[in-house]
Amino acid sequence: MIRKLPLLIFCSIFSLSVSAGQLYRFPDENGVMTLSTTLPSAASQKGYDIIDAETMRLIERVPAALTEQELLEQAAKQKVEEEARIQAEEQAKQAEEARQAQQSYDKTLLITYRSEADLIRARDSDIAYRQEQIAMHQQKLPELKQYLYELQNEAAQRELSGAKVTANMQKRLDAAKEEIQVRQQAITELKAEITELQSKYQHDLERLNYLLKRKQ
Repeated sequence: MIRKLPLLIFCSIFSLSVSAGQLYRFPDENGVMTLSTTLPSAASQKGYDIIDAETMRLIERVPAALTEQELLEQAAKQKVEEEARIQAEEQAKQAEEARQAQQSYDKTLLITYRSEADLIRARDSDIAYRQEQIAMHQQKLPELKQYLYELQNEAAQRELSGAKVTANMQKRLDAAKEEIQVRQQAITELKAEITELQSKYQHDLERLNYLLKRKQ
């Protein structure tokens, strides 16, 4: 039963008649604060307080029910927060993996090279080997190109004389062209390897220098 009385008078009456249990405090349809032993459904949607019937102490404040728009906004906010949490966890995981990978790399670097001079010797040896391979291919190319030129000239002469290029000659032409392409490709790849090695060894040299100084 709801009694729409001024709050002070209502409290006095309830202090005499109610010795235990709880009361509900809520604004009625006119906005007047009301105390009741029951809670209308309309009031429950607008928010209310639960009061101790004996001490009139506030037990709990229940907020108003969210509107459909507020529910949508809350869901959107929770989604953003969840995505941010997942992203933060992934970034933390990646950072830890990167730290462990760097730690392992540093350990290998210190085991492999005891000094900067050791690393420089390894770098020079790796690069020198590839430079030798490049020189070998480059030395062979003029000979192959000359051989191809002679084959092409021979084939052209046969065609001018009305004869056909034999299967054997065509096979030699194709093989010569392929070998030239293979060696040219090898030269390109070896040069790329040298560039990559120079960058890698430079990075390793700087890192090794840092690690050695830190050990000292």
